[in-house]
Amino acid sequence: MPALSALVLQASGLHRSTAVIALHHLGYGQLSEVTSTAFALDRLRNAVGVHLLICDVRINPLARLEFLQTVAREGLAQGIVISGEMAPGTWTALAHLLQLQGIKAFWLGNEPATLERLRILLADFVPQEQESHPQPLQPEQGRSDGDDGFAFLGKGSPRAYFQPKVDVATAQPYGFEVLARWQCEDGQELSPDVFLPQLRRNGLLDTLLFALMRQAADALRSRGRADLELSFNLEAEQIAQPGFSATLERELNRLELDPRNVTFELTESSPLHAPSLSLENVLRLRLLGCGLAIDDFGCGHSTLQRLVELPFTELKLDRSFLADLGGGNPRRLIVLRNSLALGRELGLHVVAEGVENAVQHRQLQSLGCDAAQGYLFGRPVPAEQLDRLLRTRPPRLRKAELAYKKAESVIRLVE
Repeated sequence: MPALSALVLQASGLHRSTAVIALHHLGYGQLSEVTSTAFALDRLRNAVGVHLLICDVRINPLARLEFLQTVAREGLAQGIVISGEMAPGTWTALAHLLQLQGIKAFWLGNEPATLERLRILLADFVPQEQESHPQPLQPEQGRSDGDDGFAFLGKGSPRAYFQPKVDVATAQPYGFEVLARWQCEDGQELSPDVFLPQLRRNGLLDTLLFALMRQAADALRSRGRADLELSFNLEAEQIAQPGFSATLERELNRLELDPRNVTFELTESSPLHAPSLSLENVLRLRLLGCGLAIDDFGCGHSTLQRLVELPFTELKLDRSFLADLGGGNPRRLIVLRNSLALGRELGLHVVAEGVENAVQHRQLQSLGCDAAQGYLFGRPVPAEQLDRLLRTRPPRLRKAELAYKKAESVIRLVE
C-alpha cells in the first residue's frame, strides 16, 4: 500500500507543527500544510484526495463547513479530524452528516494534535487505498423571494401575525413567533390550514417565509426594537433543499436581520427528508448564529433521537404538557418537571406553549421554566397592534394574577 497521505488545514503556529510531527510518527509520509480552504481544495484535487484531513474550524466556521461538504461530495478524504470549539450541539450533527457521506469524523476539540492524542483518536481508523476521483460540484439552487408566486391563490396576500414569547419570571416579551395569515381583498382572513396545503403543493413555502421575514423585520425596525427575537416556522421539506441555508443567509443580510436574534422552529412531528442535506442546512444556520427550536416537543414519534442528531438551542414544550395542570394528576406534573430538567441538562432554552391561565404561569415560575407563550400573554396580532403588546404587561395577565390566590389550593394539591 502506498504511503499514507494527510493534509493539515490550520493557521500557522505551534499547533500545526505539532500535528505534522505527530502524523509523521503515525506513518503519514505524504503531508501537505495549508492555511486557507482555497489552497486546501487545490491540493486535495491535485492529489485526488488524502487518507486524513485535519481541519481547524475556529476561523470562519461557515466557510470551513462549506469546505468540508465539498470534500465529502468529491470524496477527497476518508477521515477528518476537526479541531477548535464548536457551538453546542453542532459537533454531533456534523459527525452524523459526515458519516452519512461515508467519512469518519473525529473531534480534537481545542487540544493540540499531539502524537498521544492522535494515536488514541485514530485507534479505530483504518485508511483504505485511495480510489476516489474528483466529482463536479453540484450547482446551488436559488429560491424565489417575491410575492408574485401567490397569484394562483387569487387576490390577496400573506400577512405576518405576532405572538409574544415572554420571560416566565417577569412576563415581559423578549420576542415573537411570526405566524402566517392570508388577507383577502374582501377583508376575509384565512387561517394556515386553509392556504398552507396549496402553498406546499406549489412549492411556495420559501416564498411565504421570506414574505413573513420581510414584514417582521420592517415591523420591529419601525418601532426601534430590532433587538427583539423573531421565530419562524420551517417544514422538514424546506431544510432538505440544496442551498436552502445559503439562500436564507442572503435574505437575512438583505433585511439586515441579526442572525443571533432569529430562531427557526422545526416541528418535531414531521420526519426529516434527505438527512444529509437537512443536517448540512441546519449546521450552516447554527454556525451563522441563528437559533434552532424543536417545536411541539413531546407529541411526535422520534423526539429524543432528533434532540441528539440536530443542534437545537431551544425546546418548545407542546401545549399538552400544561393541560389540566390543576386537575390533580401528579403524573402530568412529573412529566413537565422532568422535561424542563432535560432541557436544562442539554443547555436548551425551554419555552412552554399553550399558557392560558395564572395557575399554569405560576406553576412554570415555581419549576424554573425559562419562557412561555400562550393566550394569557397575548393572542397572535397583526403588526399594527404590536405597540400594545410592547408597552406594558397584558391587562389580562394582571387580572389573572389577582385571581390566582383563589387557585393556590389547587396548586398545593398538584404538588
